[in-house]
Amino acid sequence: MKNLLRITCLLVIVLSSITANAFVLRVGLKDGAAEITVSATSYFDLIDMHTNQVILTTYGWRNYRIEAENGGLSVEGVGTFHGPIILVPMSNAFGKVDNQTYRGKLEISRTNGNRILVVNVIDIEQYLYGVLKCEMSDNFPIEALKAQAIIARTFALSNLKKHQDKGYHLCPGVCCQVYKGVSAESKLTAMAVDQSCSFVLSYENNLARTYYYSCCGGKTAPFIWKEDGKTPYLQSKNCPFCKHPRNSSYSWTQRISFYEIQKAFSTGEITSVSIKEYDESGRAKTILICHSGENSIINANKFRTVMGYTRVKSTLFTLHNDGQGVVFNGTGYGHGVGLCQWGARGMAEAGYDFKEILGFYYPGVCLQRIVF
Repeated sequence: MKNLLRITCLLVIVLSSITANAFVLRVGLKDGAAEITVSATSYFDLIDMHTNQVILTTYGWRNYRIEAENGGLSVEGVGTFHGPIILVPMSNAFGKVDNQTYRGKLEISRTNGNRILVVNVIDIEQYLYGVLKCEMSDNFPIEALKAQAIIARTFALSNLKKHQDKGYHLCPGVCCQVYKGVSAESKLTAMAVDQSCSFVLSYENNLARTYYYSCCGGKTAPFIWKEDGKTPYLQSKNCPFCKHPRNSSYSWTQRISFYEIQKAFSTGEITSVSIKEYDESGRAKTILICHSGENSIINANKFRTVMGYTRVKSTLFTLHNDGQGVVFNGTGYGHGVGLCQWGARGMAEAGYDFKEILGFYYPGVCLQRIVF
């Protein structure tokens, strides 16, 4: 069985669609702040990029408040500058914004609404140091963490245009990938990033869509979003690896009252809720809400979004009505497309390496090293 799980191909090539400067990411840490404070863990420079002049060189023990005013950026006790202003830490130091610590440089600019935008300009590998522990627990085995590092790197590079209209590539929230800078780093996750350095997943020489989530509940989901590009590697398949004694989300129960559903979807008085249609993985595809008005058919993923991801943890559920509400009995946590993180843990604990984990959840993809 183990040999069948091996990844289809391992190539070491240049991805022609990605240039060297794409590996310096711009992460929008704050967008629309009224004011910020900056400092560093040691000496740092503040440079006005408009004039390329160093406006301050100091030690990082003091915080400097920066506000957008008078058509520029006011640095407390220093002056007002056109900007953008960039904070450059000295060697082995980290910059701080509002007491959060980051690698790389911090670029501060004034937006059209006279607010402040802070962008972390950072190498992608250092960015991943601050992502990995936020997306996968650092008590997971190293092979699972390496698999996560590769798909997180691939995800970042394939979403460089997500916020380009705002002046940065990625945000630090769940919209992109959760990023918390130096405070989220650990030795094991840094090791996973370093040992998988520059590896990505591709399909037909394009970056693969490396979706992931916590737990599939025993069966992954087919690709559910309407996007361009071929994704034959994102198909429903049985996953025997995520049923783990420490996985509290493998099975779950949640009750939601008819009244709450009625308010959320603006229906008449509800008499019953049922699953109208299933997808090929056995997940609910559409929900039928019978009520005093015209009956409503709701996409199950929309239903989950509206009622809350932490309450309806997945769409892999059965349900029954208890007279005044609906009781959901489900398995798994997340959308189910791509890599199951608890499954990756189970595979790693069973002796599979990161290539075999990736090959299982993304069959037909290639593991490529980007050279720049």
